[in-house]
Amino acid sequence: CGGRARVAQQVFVSRGSEMSCRPTEFRKAGAGGTRFLSLSLGSIGVVFGDIGTSPLYTFNSIFTEVGKVPDAEDVTCAFSLIFWTLTWVTCIKYLGLVMRVSHHKEGGSLALMQVVLEALHPRSKLSSPGGRSSSPGGSGDDLSDESDSANSEAEFVDEEGRSGHSTAQRTVIFLGMLSCSMLIGDGVITPPNSVLGALNTPVLTLSVQWVVVIAVVLLIITFALQRLGSKVIGQVAGPFMVVWFLTMGGLGLYRIVEKPELARMVAGGFNPYCVYKWFFTGSFRGWLAFKSLAGVVLCVTGAEALYADMGHFGAGPITAAWFFLIYPCLILQYVGQAMVIVTHPEAVNGNPFYYTAPPSLLWPVSILAVVAAIMASQALISGCFSILTQAHALEFIPRILVLHTNPDEKGQVYIPEANWMLMVACILVTVAFQTSNNLAGAYGIAVTGAFILTTLMLWWVLRNVWKLNLPIALLIILPMLIVDIVFWSANMMKLFSSGWVPIAMAVFLFLVMNTHNWGRRQEHALYEHQAEEEARSLAFETGGAGLSPVLTEHGRMNIICTAPGLLSMLGSGMLSRADTAGIFLTAREGRVPPSVRMLACAMGSLPKTIVLLHVKFANTPFVPEGDRYSFEALDVDLGLYSITMSFGYAEPLTATRFDVHATLGRIAKDKVKLHPALASLVPAATSRRAFTQEGNLSGTLMEEVEGPAIEGEDDPEGEPQHAQVRVTYVATQKTFAPDSARHSLSKLRVRLYSHIVSSGRPSLHFFGLMQQEALEVSRIIFL
Repeated sequence: CGGRARVAQQVFVSRGSEMSCRPTEFRKAGAGGTRFLSLSLGSIGVVFGDIGTSPLYTFNSIFTEVGKVPDAEDVTCAFSLIFWTLTWVTCIKYLGLVMRVSHHKEGGSLALMQVVLEALHPRSKLSSPGGRSSSPGGSGDDLSDESDSANSEAEFVDEEGRSGHSTAQRTVIFLGMLSCSMLIGDGVITPPNSVLGALNTPVLTLSVQWVVVIAVVLLIITFALQRLGSKVIGQVAGPFMVVWFLTMGGLGLYRIVEKPELARMVAGGFNPYCVYKWFFTGSFRGWLAFKSLAGVVLCVTGAEALYADMGHFGAGPITAAWFFLIYPCLILQYVGQAMVIVTHPEAVNGNPFYYTAPPSLLWPVSILAVVAAIMASQALISGCFSILTQAHALEFIPRILVLHTNPDEKGQVYIPEANWMLMVACILVTVAFQTSNNLAGAYGIAVTGAFILTTLMLWWVLRNVWKLNLPIALLIILPMLIVDIVFWSANMMKLFSSGWVPIAMAVFLFLVMNTHNWGRRQEHALYEHQAEEEARSLAFETGGAGLSPVLTEHGRMNIICTAPGLLSMLGSGMLSRADTAGIFLTAREGRVPPSVRMLACAMGSLPKTIVLLHVKFANTPFVPEGDRYSFEALDVDLGLYSITMSFGYAEPLTATRFDVHATLGRIAKDKVKLHPALASLVPAATSRRAFTQEGNLSGTLMEEVEGPAIEGEDDPEGEPQHAQVRVTYVATQKTFAPDSARHSLSKLRVRLYSHIVSSGRPSLHFFGLMQQEALEVSRIIFL
C-alpha cells in the first residue's frame, strides 16, 4: 500500500495576497477624531518605546566607540550626527517613504515584500492551490485553516495558468525573509539592552548580579503582560510614555533655559556642516569618526519597528505622534545632554541622561526611566508578533496560534509560542552579557542590516509600483542606501565581540523560514503531481482502457487526493463500509486528506458516513451565523459529504468559545432531515468519550456505540429514529523522509523540514478536539 512519491514539478506559492486585506470599516486611515487620538496615544505606548529610550545610551555609546574625552566642538558635532540621523532615517525614509507602502494597511518587511511581488507579476491572478480560500498553513493535510486566516495562501498564476517565479521574485522573497529574520534577531537584543541601560543609574549602587536579577524579573513581567494585547498595553502605557517624553523634553528645556548661551552653541549642530566637520576636520576625524557611527545609529534603532507595528495602529496615528510629541522631545533631550557633556565631560562614562535632571529629581527620574525601558521592549515585541503573523500566512513558519486581541483592529495580535520563546532568549542574553555596555556590541548590526534590505525592496516599489523613472528612483534610493551601508559597516566591526548574537539568531530564523517555505512548495508540487495522476486514471476508466482508478498495476491502492478519486474508490465496491462516521480534517476545500487512503489500506474498510471538514477564516472579526458554513452532499448513496466552516479572525480558538465540534453538530441538525446519515453528528447523540492514539483503531472506527436514539428534528413523537454510531475525528500526522534520488544536502534539508513541521501546534489541539473521540494517522511522505 506504499510506494514512494517523487516531486515532478515545483510550484511557487506566494501566500497571503489577501494577507492583510482588511474591510473598509476596520481600516485605520479613515478613523474619526476620537478614534485617531486613541490610536495615537496607543502608538506612543507601544510603538515608540525603543526609539524613545535611546537617549539612555546613545551619547555614551558614541564616545565609548572613539575612546576619548570630547571637547565642546566634538559634542556639538556628535549632536549634529544624532539630529540628522533621526531626521534622515525616521522622518524622511520611514515616515516619509516606507510607511506609504502597505499591504492592505499592514506594514513590515513581509508586507513590503508582498507589494513588490504583486507589482513584479502585474498580469497575475491570485488563486489558492487546492481550493484553499483562507489563511496560513501549517504543514499537514489534517489542518483546516489556521488562526490568522484572514490571510490566504496564494499562488501566482499567469493568464495561461502557468505558475512560477522569476529571478526578481526569488530575490525579493530572499530579501523579505532575511529582513524579517534581522528584525526578530534585533528583538532579542532590544529588551535586555533597554532594561539594563535604565538600571545604570547613579541612585542605584547594586552589584552586577543584583542588577541582572532585577532585569530578569522585569523582563518576565513584560512578557507576561503581552497576553493582554497591544490595545490594553497601549491604553496603560500610552499615558505613561507621554509623561516620559514630556519629562525628557522638559529636562532638556530646563538645561536650555538654565544656560541659554551654551544652548546656542549646541544648536549649531542643526547645521549639517557639523557632520562634515566630524568626519573631516574634527579631533575624531577619519577612522574614529567612522567607528562612532556604531553608537550614532542607536538613536534610530526603533525606526524599523515603526513600520513593523503599522498594522497595530496605522500610519496616520504613528506619524502624528512622532511629529507632534516624540521628535521634539527627543531633540530637546539630546540638546540637554550635549550641554551637560560640554560642562561635565566625565558624564560620557556614565549615563548623560541622568545628568540632565536636577539632583532632587534623580530618584523619580530613575524610576520613570526603568519603567520606560520596560515599555520600550513593547515596540519590537509587538513588531515581532506582526511579522510572525505575516510569516505564518506566507507559509514561512510552521503552524502557530495567532490570537487577535482586539476585534476592531485586525493587526493587533498575540502569539503565545513567540512570546515565551522571545522571553527565554532575552533572559539568556541578559544573564550572559549582564550590562548594557557589554551588549552595546550586539546592538545595531541586525537592525542596520534590516535598513539595507528595506531600502533594496523600496527600489522595486519606486520602479514597479509607483512607476518612477530611473533617474528619480536612483536619486531617492542611492543616498538612503549609502547611509544604510555606512551605518551597517561601522557596526560590523563589532561582529566578533558580541555582534554575532543577533546575526546568529537571524541566520537561524532565516534557515527555518526558507526551509519551511521550500518544503511547503514541495508538498504543493507533490499534490499537483498526484492529482494529475489521479485524473489520468479516472480518464482511462471513463475511456474504457481497463486501468483501474483504484488499484495500480501491481495491485496496490492508488493515491487518492481529490473528491472524484474518492468517489471512484467508494463506488468500486472494493471496500467494506462500517456503520460509523468519520470526520476527516482537510487543509484544502475539496482535497481528500492522506488519512482516508491510509485507513482504507490498513483496514480494508471506511466509515459509512465520511465528512471532509475544512475550516476557513474571514476578513471580518465575526461571521454571521447565516454565513457560518457551506454544505455539499458529494454523493448521498456513498455517504460522502463536504463541510466548510467559516469563522471571523477575532473568534477565539478555544474549546469553549470556538467549538468546532458543537458547530458541526448544529450543521448536522440543520441537515439531518434531508440527510439522515448525519444524525450521529448531532451533539446530543455524539459520544464525547476521549480517545487517544493508544486506543484500538479497529474498535474506534467499526464498533457501534450503544446510546440514545435521535428523534426527528421537528416531531419528537413519532419520526424515524437513527441508532447512534461512533463518530471519530481523523487527522493526519506527517513525517517527511528524503527520496533516495536526492543528494546529501537536499536530504538534510528534507529532514530539517520534517523536524520544523513536527514542532508546529498539533491540529487536534489547535481546534479543541482533544476531548472528542479522535484519531491521528501517521504517514511518511517521501520528498
